[in-house]
Amino acid sequence: MIQQTLMPIKLERMEPRLTARSGLFLYSEFMKCFGVDKWILEYMPRPESGRGYDSLTFIKPLSMTLYGGGSCIDDMMEIKEDQALRKSCGLKIVPSSSAEGDWLKRVAERRGVAGMELVNMASVRKVIKKDKRKSYTLIVDPTIIEAEKKEAHMTYLGVKGYRPVIAVLKELDMVIAYQFKEGNDNGGRLEIIKKAFEMMPEGKKIGKVLLDSEYYTNEVMEYLNERGVKWAISVAKDSAVIKAINVISEDEWKPFKTREEKVTDREISETVHATNEGKTSFRLVTLRWKNKQESLFENTYNYHCIATNMEEIKKEEVVWQYNERAYIESHIKEIKTGFGMEQMPTGDFGANALYFGIGILSYNLFIAQKYFTMPVEWAGKTIKSIRWLLVEVVGKVVERGRSVYLKIAATVEKYRIYLEMRQRLCQLSAG
Repeated sequence: MIQQTLMPIKLERMEPRLTARSGLFLYSEFMKCFGVDKWILEYMPRPESGRGYDSLTFIKPLSMTLYGGGSCIDDMMEIKEDQALRKSCGLKIVPSSSAEGDWLKRVAERRGVAGMELVNMASVRKVIKKDKRKSYTLIVDPTIIEAEKKEAHMTYLGVKGYRPVIAVLKELDMVIAYQFKEGNDNGGRLEIIKKAFEMMPEGKKIGKVLLDSEYYTNEVMEYLNERGVKWAISVAKDSAVIKAINVISEDEWKPFKTREEKVTDREISETVHATNEGKTSFRLVTLRWKNKQESLFENTYNYHCIATNMEEIKKEEVVWQYNERAYIESHIKEIKTGFGMEQMPTGDFGANALYFGIGILSYNLFIAQKYFTMPVEWAGKTIKSIRWLLVEVVGKVVERGRSVYLKIAATVEKYRIYLEMRQRLCQLSAG
């Protein structure tokens, strides 16, 4: 006798009236009420024929896929097959993955990448305008997206891929500007900084800028000085910088302490420095620490230098403030691993740039949704946590007359959160 291994349960198919991702309805609704649907139709290229689909048809389900945990355009199939979710969100058409890929290439050639930047600009500006703060800290950093596609270029890390640059407002967690670049493209350093400043609405300003050594150039420092901005930039240790460090006398080096007054293994000092072609001098705050392999080297110290125009604060404070730059790493990680930007869908640079822009939009809208509609205690949560708490909730679509109901299988507390989020969104739309 063959041992029975299957459970004594029979399977039957029913019409798909259930969804396992009810929380995506809230995201879809947020996109519409926040104005994103309208901006996409306004700024993105329109169909080339009367029978073509508009850009919203392609962008919205892809953004929902990335928000819901998908990592590639093939994962849009989950949205396509979720009839209950589509009914609740009003998604009559969800393109196939091949149609989505073709659209990315086609629209990228018709200024779609620039159009997506305008959509992102509109959404971020709306958040900044509604925020009560007047001054912000700008942090800019590049990242690497590996891509084993023959069209991709070699990066400085020795792998093929792309090298997007991201500019974040620290106080809001939002990407205010971005550039999608080839892996070997190290130029245009000032361009993204200018983009960020141009993004600021009237009455708001960037008051402080924190940059890594890639931006230690005369044009960047002079531009920031002209804007009246406080800045701190990691310094590439060329021969002139080393010479300036060597002039510092031994009695000027003091133990470096953390903000909590904890003594570290480092010493701190400073001097005044200017580049060979620079118009003005600046503070050069320097940390040094013993080289553990000092017997192998003539110089027994390692150095970390920060150029800054912050004259009014002590040198330790310069280091403390500059170390806030590490803050951007968590956001880059969230964009790449949380919103599927670790890999690109095609070998076409323009299509990938557009795809990356949609990823940035999805990330920024997640931040805006937390900021305006989610419970305050969720402010620090990642998209992974929000999917667990909010998105992955079973719901049933019921039609009664001309009304459509999404009945969620949730506790009273979670149901209350859903209702309150919709109420806050209503108030946001009316405001």
